[in-house]
Amino acid sequence: MHYIDAIIRGISSLPTVIIYLFLCIGAFTENICPPVPGDTIIAFGAFLAGQNRLNFFIAYLCTTAGSLAGFMFVFWLGLHLGKRFFVDREYPFFKREDIVKAEKWLNRYGYLIILINRYIPGIRAVISITSGILRLSPMKVMIMALLGCATWNLLIMYVGLNIGSNWEEIKQRFGHFLAQYNMTVLALLSCLIIIFFIAKWIKKRR
Repeated sequence: MHYIDAIIRGISSLPTVIIYLFLCIGAFTENICPPVPGDTIIAFGAFLAGQNRLNFFIAYLCTTAGSLAGFMFVFWLGLHLGKRFFVDREYPFFKREDIVKAEKWLNRYGYLIILINRYIPGIRAVISITSGILRLSPMKVMIMALLGCATWNLLIMYVGLNIGSNWEEIKQRFGHFLAQYNMTVLALLSCLIIIFFIAKWIKKRR
């Protein structure tokens, strides 16, 4: 647990403006590159607020603004580049079959999908880009995306805030378990990385 505290202290020592900017950029980038752990970054911002290192309201505004801006940016890409640009090429985060599936959902459920898309893992970027491809109303899309981002981020940040506020108690009760858990996760990640590079090497050899 000591290294977790060291990370927290290290980040907390940064200028507050930089931390707020990092939260905003993290929430924004997740929409463009889904592997970016946007929800984790958002929760960590609330965690720091629970530790009295950040203002909760400002952190909430920064993350929600970043989430909304990222969604609307990808929507704009779909609106201006069109379906063929994404369907005729293979992109790692905007797969052809996912766009077709999102198109069916949007045609069936309309703007409701945009409202709840934050709650469905793995489809945020696809929904935003397909909304643009279908040329949905930018104003309606922005309103629904704002409501979705605002409610989801509030939920995530509520959890992070409570963990931050009770961090010392959590460490006392679960410190040993968390240390073992972290080591297990680290070992699994190391194995996955090794397997990934071995598979990549074998593929090149063929």
